[in-house]
Amino acid sequence: MERRTNISEAEFKEATTSGGERWRHLDLSGDHLGVRIEELLPGGTSSFHHYHTLEEEHVLALSGAATLHLGSEEHDLREGDHVWFAAGDGIAHHIENRGPGNFRFLVFGERNAGDVVVYPNGPVMMVKALGWKQFTYKERVPPDQAGNE
Repeated sequence: MERRTNISEAEFKEATTSGGERWRHLDLSGDHLGVRIEELLPGGTSSFHHYHTLEEEHVLALSGAATLHLGSEEHDLREGDHVWFAAGDGIAHHIENRGPGNFRFLVFGERNAGDVVVYPNGPVMMVKALGWKQFTYKERVPPDQAGNE
């Protein structure tokens, strides 16, 4: 297993989300600590709005600018900014690139077996255990239709 990477020479992987957004990443993770350099193209988002029950996460902005969605609040992120997300606090987060240029950031966090990732705006949760990930789906009823069944 290679334990050294030169980030200036490494090849970033291209990915496309289910919504068609493109992004790039370089995975530098080990066994117990997940580390990635991610790059959001204009109009891209880092993930769906989510929080972790057991994993603490950190983000360090490397270049460009973006918007941090933290709970129902929005905050500007720019080069040099650091933000961390406490495990189990129930405050969902994601990053959105609304600008004309790319936004590059370092994201790192724990790799805890048994972590549950909650997506409060979506019909899914992810449970990690024993080296695998299981997505569970639940039916969501829009508030204006609740109780009208």
